[in-house]
Amino acid sequence: MRPKKTNNASQTWEMMQCSREVLGATCLQKIFSRGQTQINRYCSSPQHEDHQRNPLDRLQLLFTKLDEEGEKELVIAALNHLCDSIGYRVQEQGKVIPDKLTVEEECLDDYPEKVELDRLIASNAAPELVRRQGEHTCREIMETVVSYEEHCKNK
Repeated sequence: MRPKKTNNASQTWEMMQCSREVLGATCLQKIFSRGQTQINRYCSSPQHEDHQRNPLDRLQLLFTKLDEEGEKELVIAALNHLCDSIGYRVQEQGKVIPDKLTVEEECLDDYPEKVELDRLIASNAAPELVRRQGEHTCREIMETVVSYEEHCKNK
């Protein structure tokens, strides 16, 4: 096992370049079913005249377009699929903000999510769907908790 190395790549072409250094051009050629010249284009700086949008750029464009079409859940599912290879999951940034006016309304808002979670489990749904619904349920419950905390502060 190689020692852990700090990677400072911040641009997608730099990430592709680092991937080529670690895995080798031949491996990338096999993964992407592309020749050496195309792999080099993926790994070149945009300032280089032969540069071409790499798969990471294309995925970002795909995810942006899907989100614009209201398909955020599909994007999250795709990202979680990609993250699964390293044992990670996508998590929403930022703090939980209640979306109802009262604690009681937040409590009522929890039930449909929990019922859906139980329905998926009872119907032997795919584990990934159950996990995703579980995450939605937890999010709703945390909205209730935050709402309650705010309510107690304002007493």
